[in-house]
Amino acid sequence: MAGKMHALFNRPSSPAFDSMGAQEKAHGSETSSVNYPTAEEGGYVPPPRTAGFLKTLANVVCIIIGTGALQIPYVFSKIGYVGLVIIAMSAFIGMYSGSITIKCLYYKEGRRLRTFTDIGYHSYGLVGQYFTQFFNYLFCIGTTALFVILSGGFLYDLISDDLNVNISKRVWMVIVSCVITLPLLVLKHMSEIAIMSIFGFLASLVMIMVAVIQSFRFPYSPKAGGPPVATHKAGIASGIPTALSSIVFSFSGTIIYPHVEACMAKPKMWPRVISVAMLICFMLYSLIGIAGYWAYGDQAESPILNSIRKDGAQKAAKVLVTVHVILAAPLLIMPFFLEVEERWNINVQRFGRVKELLIRDAYRTVTMVAICGISVGIPYFDSVLSLLGALSVTMMFTFVPVVAYYRLYGGYKKIPWYELIWMFIVVVIGLIGCVWGSIDAIESLVKQINDGK
Repeated sequence: MAGKMHALFNRPSSPAFDSMGAQEKAHGSETSSVNYPTAEEGGYVPPPRTAGFLKTLANVVCIIIGTGALQIPYVFSKIGYVGLVIIAMSAFIGMYSGSITIKCLYYKEGRRLRTFTDIGYHSYGLVGQYFTQFFNYLFCIGTTALFVILSGGFLYDLISDDLNVNISKRVWMVIVSCVITLPLLVLKHMSEIAIMSIFGFLASLVMIMVAVIQSFRFPYSPKAGGPPVATHKAGIASGIPTALSSIVFSFSGTIIYPHVEACMAKPKMWPRVISVAMLICFMLYSLIGIAGYWAYGDQAESPILNSIRKDGAQKAAKVLVTVHVILAAPLLIMPFFLEVEERWNINVQRFGRVKELLIRDAYRTVTMVAICGISVGIPYFDSVLSLLGALSVTMMFTFVPVVAYYRLYGGYKKIPWYELIWMFIVVVIGLIGCVWGSIDAIESLVKQINDGK
């Protein structure tokens, strides 16, 4: 029995695409277009390819933009204005890693891998699979928990604190978890979340603009017991670990891209989607970073809305963040659910429509209960974000796509020398952010937990 369970869990995806008409080999800036069959072995049913350019772009931007933007001014307070350079570098890395991730799915002509974990398996066998699974699940579950922490805190500020309603912050986290769970009990594919992504992106866009305007309107003013002025610096070397892990986190989304691209009506447009998405995020992150640091300097808090003057605009921004979180959270946890469902053959063909629905909703609910427990147990937004970014995102955003691409596309014998140099730089940046940033984030988290006691 143990052997069968091991084989089932570690069964690599192997879609039978070889006889599915004319195919194109992924190379350069193009992604091959694969005609999916209506059903696969093991009962797998691929998602419909119905998402156009704008819907796909909305999905990607909604994944990337949002809570990460609220951390950017705080990152600038740790590293100075040179943070703008790190934002630009992260955006460029994001274009590259997002592009090669999808290329890895099509490394064999006429076939398409299904998930990010499959890339790890086909690159380095079971070791690669276990490695990518660990960081994949850490990202999906950890980021969703982070969203619950943030939105629960904002609801507490907006309702419990301002309106004097006797509901604790942890109870608000439970409520948010329940709200996020509801669409997950109905939706089955990433394509079904496109409309939520559009509204989520619009909410985050308005939130960023409110934060920028308020920063310019009400810059730092001395507080009782605080410094008389906020200081600004061009660069701070000691802030590099926090900056790398936090800003890289703000551009992350690599593990979700395979599920998003799988729903595209014209998958060859993926490089254009990822490039436009990264350009949009670069402009928005630069805007809020410069505005927030100019206004609050080394006194900028995380999230930045805590630094902004408490008025109607600040409350509106917090409401928009909460809306964005509730709409974006299903996007982030859905890849985890889809992979579990596929590997454990939770499908209509095997169980029937009613039983499949009950099993799927049961394990999704249990997972969300566990995520809620994590959020309630560790409610420290800034340190959790930095630690999550350092541990999982730097590995999945920089290290895994590059080493997998290197292995699948022939290594140094076939990849141009100048691209090999760039790949080496990306990997080094990822490893520095992972190790150095993790140490810094753990120290900060331990301090917050001790102070909380």
